[in-house]
Formats: sequence, structure tokens, C-alpha cells
Amino acid sequence: MSLSENIKKYRLEKGYTQEQLGAALGLSAQAVSKWETSETYPDGALLVPLANTLGVSLDTLFGNRSVSMKEISEQIKELFSSVAGGNEFHTVRELCWQIEKGLFDRRMPIDDPYNPEELNRQTQSSYHLNDSGFTCVSNGRAPFFMVVPEVGNALSEVIGDGEELRKIFAALSSPDSMRAVLFIHQNKEHYVFEKEVLAEACGIGKERIDQVMDDLITLRLVDAGKVEIDGESKMLFYSVPSHLLIALLLLSHEINYRGPYCYQAHYRTKPFLSSDSSAPKDP
Repeated sequence: MSLSENIKKYRLEKGYTQEQLGAALGLSAQAVSKWETSETYPDGALLVPLANTLGVSLDTLFGNRSVSMKEISEQIKELFSSVAGGNEFHTVRELCWQIEKGLFDRRMPIDDPYNPEELNRQTQSSYHLNDSGFTCVSNGRAPFFMVVPEVGNALSEVIGDGEELRKIFAALSSPDSMRAVLFIHQNKEHYVFEKEVLAEACGIGKERIDQVMDDLITLRLVDAGKVEIDGESKMLFYSVPSHLLIALLLLSHEINYRGPYCYQAHYRTKPFLSSDSSAPKDP
């Protein structure tokens, strides 16, 4: 787009009239009108104030879309230097949402403005899927963004025959073990306890507690060690809450999602895994 077109575009996105933009720059509405019809062009001294008033960079104002990754990285660093403490992950999530929207650029109106409150209002999920990888975006109460670029046969190599992953899901399949998993994450890291305490807190019978502890060890949520107390040897456990397991539970919730999607694209033509990915491995 030309400079004149961009001035009009970003003026409208900011909600300014020609009179308001002109007043902000100490000019008349007629001067702004002439810019937008290419009858005249802004004086060089006005370019930076004009860009600042419209809330865009000079490159954006002039339609220069050739931006290097280094420049983007520097802009992101500058953005986070201005973010108040405690809001950094919310800012990261907003950036991710803009990345997702960028993947749909061809399907979105060219003049569709970014609304900073959009992420807060958006509760529908999104995904973009093609032969190069996929995204998974969950909005709403627990928003997250996942991007999986595919390189060679990496997905098949990581998943393998699925046996290692099957053990993880088997450990989560028991109602007793799931209650214990939630209990672990409701307490601080390195919470020390005896298995009998866990059994009582989670309503787990004596005949099941050993299996539950094995499941927690499989999930790497507890470590165990023997200690001597008044000459008596006792087995104590301490918790190791896992952010990765929380991520898995959130993603599992997304698998069960059946609502509408704000953005979705499905262009994949090949299988996710190679045909020999489930073949048993040699011992």
C-alpha cells in the first residue's frame, strides 16, 4: 500500500477524523485530506510525529514489509522492557495470538485492525494445520499457544512405538492416581509426606496406595527416601510438581473441545507419523 493509503488506513484504525489527526499535528483537516489523496506529502519533519500519533513505525507507515528477524527480536525486547512485572506471560500470549492471526492473513480482511482487548474477549479455539506442521491455540479461561514445526521424521522418532507414552497415560487412568496427581499440584514443591497421609487425604484404600505411589513415580511427581526416626526406618516421599504434566492436562482438555473455532485451516495431505513409527524396537 502507498503512503497515502496507509495514512488513511491507520487513521481510521485509531478512530481519528481528519480534523483530529490534523489537530494532533498542528495542521488543518485539509492538509491531511491532501496526504490521503496523494495531492501532497507530509513534510519530512512531520513523519516521525505522524507515525507516533498513528501508533505505527515508519517502516509500517511507508509499507516497508521487509523486516529481519533481528529487528523483530529487538522490538520484542523493547516491548518487554516496558511490561510491568507479572504481566510478561500475558504479553507473550498476545504476541502468540498475533502470530496465529498472521498465519490466516490471506483469509482475513486486509483492513482488519488489531484490537488489544480481542484476546480477552476471544473464547474460541484456533488451529492451523498443513504439511509443514501445526498450531494449537486455546482461548478462554486457560489460554495457551502451541506450535509444532515438522522437520524430517522427528515426530515419529519421538513417539516411537508409543509404549513409553502408554505408561504415562496408564498411570493417569486410575481415579485414585488422578486424585493423587491433583493433590501433589495443590501443595508446594518438596512437600514431604508418608504414603498413609496421601491415602487419607485422597480417600485411597490401603490395598491401592502402593500402586498409586508407583504411578506417581512413573509420572516423576515424587521422590522417595528412607529416614531414621527414633530408631525406626520410615519411607518418606516429597513432591515434585510438574508444569509439563499441567500442560498435558490442559492439552487433553483441548482434545475434548467440541465448540466453534475463531480461526481454523486444514491443509494437511500427509500422515502425521511414518508407517513404521509403531514398529517394535529391537531389545
